[in-house]
This record gives sequence, structure tokens and C-alpha cells, in this order.
Amino acid sequence: VDQTGAKLIIHCGDFGFYERDSLTRISDRTLKHLVQYSTLIPPSLRTRLLQSTVTPDSLRQQIRASTSNILSELPLYLSGAKALKVPLYTVWGACEDVSVLEKFRSGEYTIPNLNIIDESATAVIDIGGVKLRLFGLGGAIAQHKLFDIGDGTSTIAGGSGTMWTTALQIGQLVDTAQKVFDATETRILISHASPGREGILAQLALVLKADFTISAGLHFRYGISYNEFGVQGDQELYRNKLANAQKGFMDMWEGIKTHVESHISDEQKILLENCLSVVNRLPAVSTLPNDKDEAAFKNMWNFNLPDAASGLLLLDINQGKIATETRSQGKEHRRDKNDCQAVDQRSHQFFSLAYA
Repeated sequence: VDQTGAKLIIHCGDFGFYERDSLTRISDRTLKHLVQYSTLIPPSLRTRLLQSTVTPDSLRQQIRASTSNILSELPLYLSGAKALKVPLYTVWGACEDVSVLEKFRSGEYTIPNLNIIDESATAVIDIGGVKLRLFGLGGAIAQHKLFDIGDGTSTIAGGSGTMWTTALQIGQLVDTAQKVFDATETRILISHASPGREGILAQLALVLKADFTISAGLHFRYGISYNEFGVQGDQELYRNKLANAQKGFMDMWEGIKTHVESHISDEQKILLENCLSVVNRLPAVSTLPNDKDEAAFKNMWNFNLPDAASGLLLLDINQGKIATETRSQGKEHRRDKNDCQAVDQRSHQFFSLAYA
């Protein structure tokens, strides 16, 4: 906000929904991942914490004994010691504590200017002559967990310091979008996982009639901006990508269909049907000019963000136009003489093998 003068922030998850007690619920593997990528830990301390001689119990003890908030600064915002300067809209990421999110949903936890966007909560923002409709779907996409809420006690799924998306959440988001549909709005799907990698999210974007998707979760040093027309040879290749996602889901669904249908309520059956409508949403084999599928293929724009510490995407909205600017700190590309010799040697070996 200080660097750009932004009026609001959109965040794509791994926001830091952890509290002090979360430490007992986070798995060893997830805790090590958090330490590796946390921007709250000085490099020298990170190196010490990630040494092979540091056991999981020792790691937890050192984090617990720290006088600073190594795990997350969320407690400072909950207490009022820190405050968000502008409205912030976020989904939850793959590494969050489901117990903390449930406290926000129940109203036990609140932070001024913090807005959590999920399958039930959407937001519309009137700015620069554009009405932005924000839809959100947090968590990782893991097919084997689409019908598992883990340690969650409501509809939010998660456990061991991680969170994921469920089929019923996808169905609920479709229901939410249908209830608030307004053709004058510009629709943005915010997700943690990337629609470029997860076909079911690309299908969801089609069903929601999204104009933009914004995602993260790949830990890249540079932002990505693309539409399917720019990266696929033709619409049939795009359709094949979504068809592969459909097949993966249906192969899994056939094995659990009878069990799931016998254990869900009538209301949940409606949400499940919505989810299946997403899974079965494939572009037409052939399109006519001005076909809605062709329009989405050519005009729906996808952004994948780098980690917040590495860069950002700036949307400049003015007089009905949405301009974009991506910023990145980049990565180190300087090489000394020894590095160059090593690269040259590897290149020579590679080309020799390729030629052979």
C-alpha cells in the first residue's frame, strides 16, 4: 500500500491464518515448509532452524520460545497492535489452520478491513467506473480430498496446518454466483491454486463467467499473465485439457458415488449437482463466431502471482478501463567465471547426448 498507493488489496492465500495454539496442530512437514518460506524469519535464524540436526520437537520449542511472531503476525492484528490500512480481500491458502478460519466464520475473530472471500461470501467493489465482483475459492486442489473435510467442523476443510477445497464448496460457490449475477459487473475468480494447472478451476471460471482469474500458490519469482488463446494452439487443445480434468474427477467419483449419495442431505445433493455441472462443463467441439466459449477462450485473462515478498500485480482502474502492471524483484542471474564454465560443460554434455 505504501509503495503503490493502492485503495484495496486482493490476496490469494497462505495469508497466515495461524495463532499460537496452531503450533500443536501443524504437521512436521508443513511446519518445515512454513519456516522455509516465511518472510518473518531472518535468514540466519531460518538457516539454523532448517538444519538437519534440528528435530521437529526442537523446532517447535524454538518457535514457541521466540519473543517475535515467527509463525504469523495474525495475533497482532487480532489484538489491535497492528491494523490493515485499506480493505483486504483474501481466500485461504494451502497452508492455514482450519480452526482459525472457523473462528472467523463464526464471528469469534474479526479484524477491521479484513474480508475473507469464500464459497458463501462474495463482494462487489465499485471503483474507477467498474463494478468488480469478487468470487473466492481457497485451499489446495486434491482430488482424493474433494469429499473429505478433515478436522473441519463446518464446511471448511483442513487439518494438520493445511487446507483444501471440497466438491460441496465448489457447488456452493456456483449457487452463490447464480444468486448475485449481474451482467454489468466484471467478475474475478480468486483462488489459491492455479486454473492453469487445475482443470476443474478453469471449468469453474467458465461456469462463473469470469472475466479474470487471479491465483498464486506456485512460489514463482515472476508473475504470469496469459489467456488460453495465447498458450493453446486451438480451442480443441483447451477442451482436451478440461476433458482430462473431467475424466480424473469422474474416475474417482464412480468409486465413491454410492457411498457419498447415501450420506448427504437434500441440500447437499443440490450443491453436489452444481459441482458436477462444473466438472461436465466443456467448451463446444466447434464454435461459431461470437460463441460464448470462444469469447472466454480469447478474452478471459489469467494472472498467477509471485509470493508477496517477490512481487505483485497492480490493477489500475480508471474511467471503466482496467490497466495492469506486474512488478517482481526477480532472481539472481549473475554468474562468476566458475559458474559459467560449469554451465558451458553441462550444455556441451546435453547437446552431445541430444545429438547422439
